[in-house]
Amino acid sequence: MNDISDLLRELLDRFSNTSELDREFRRMLRDDPSLKDDYDVWCDDRGYKPATGYRDYIDEIVESQDSIWDTYHEFGNNI
Repeated sequence: MNDISDLLRELLDRFSNTSELDREFRRMLRDDPSLKDDYDVWCDDRGYKPATGYRDYIDEIVESQDSIWDTYHEFGNNI
């Protein structure tokens, strides 16, 4: 079974939050039926819709990272 969360974090590291990430993930799903099945289960387990689940997850990661930096700056830790 593929770890979809790890895969999406790796894609985010590689492509940043770009349309290229979207294209690559959709290509991977299209080319690998096993990955598509694992993704559908992953979405179901987390309450995501398969059409937007990966994007919702990526957006949550990005928002979380932004929140960490906002908190860091809020306490006077400017880089």
